[in-house]
Amino acid sequence: MRFFRLEDGAPEDLPALLESGWEDQLSRGIVAYDPSRAEVVTVSPYRFHYLPERASRPGARKSAAPPEAGVHAAHAPCPFDGEDFVREREVVRVSRGGRVQHIACNRYPVTPFHYLAVREAAAPPATLPQRIHGPEEIEDSLLLIAALGPPYRFYFNSNRGADDSRSGSSVNHWHFQLFPYPASYESPLLERPATVLRREKGLAIGRVESWPAAHLFIEGEARLAAAAAEILWRWLGPPHERRSAYNIEEVPLGRGAFRAFLFPRRHAPAAEVPGAGALAADFGGWELSGDIVIPTREILDRVKADPEEARRITERRLRDTTRDVEE
Repeated sequence: MRFFRLEDGAPEDLPALLESGWEDQLSRGIVAYDPSRAEVVTVSPYRFHYLPERASRPGARKSAAPPEAGVHAAHAPCPFDGEDFVREREVVRVSRGGRVQHIACNRYPVTPFHYLAVREAAAPPATLPQRIHGPEEIEDSLLLIAALGPPYRFYFNSNRGADDSRSGSSVNHWHFQLFPYPASYESPLLERPATVLRREKGLAIGRVESWPAAHLFIEGEARLAAAAAEILWRWLGPPHERRSAYNIEEVPLGRGAFRAFLFPRRHAPAAEVPGAGALAADFGGWELSGDIVIPTREILDRVKADPEEARRITERRLRDTTRDVEE
């Protein structure tokens, strides 16, 4: 395990450290399965991924009523709290401003080299629930993703909303998802033309108008990470007040630049796939960008049989489960 402070800069071999840790934990069965074996079906602009092992992960089939506190639900004991989690799964430890994160392999990954950045269990209890608690946390993540650089991306999936809006998170303990975007893929979201709506504090504020999932993004250089974090934190005011769910995606663009997206979520029913079952509205950040995890073989077969239907259902899911950013 290596430890570093973001204030001092990240080690140059950070990506290699992560990859070495992944290969070790995959070989020892700590990572439960190899996601490179996923079956992928492309229906442009979407990709559909079938990993049967992921459907059996803990928390994958929640049915209880949404918590009254919604996104503010208090942290409860979970597998991330124990000493075993750190001992068995931590690869790198990083800190900034006294906030410590364990970079650990995701036991139930969606893609190879899928990690979690998990806040240490010894942090103040009020900072452990799975929501953003202040702009400094966003700045931490922007600086870390800049240190990693392409092709890594960060995703934050918040707690479930009081209105039953969902973001794909299954553990109420503060953590980001991070993994390298596969080199063989084009990004359905990033490859589309973006509209810059205005500029604020040297940052571009914009939207990918043709993308069905409602969002806004902030784009700029890493030296402006604090300003970007303040803006995104302001945008989180309405979801936090409503106690509703949201997703954040952060993408390094190279040469120290980044783009950070906010996707506020809203409640929607499951999407019926005729003759094959239902796709839940509880999906995460990777899916909001166009990579859809399919839970059953029957639904994947339906995607293959009727690609146009799959495209229509996916567009409707992305549209119906997101809401515009309120500034």
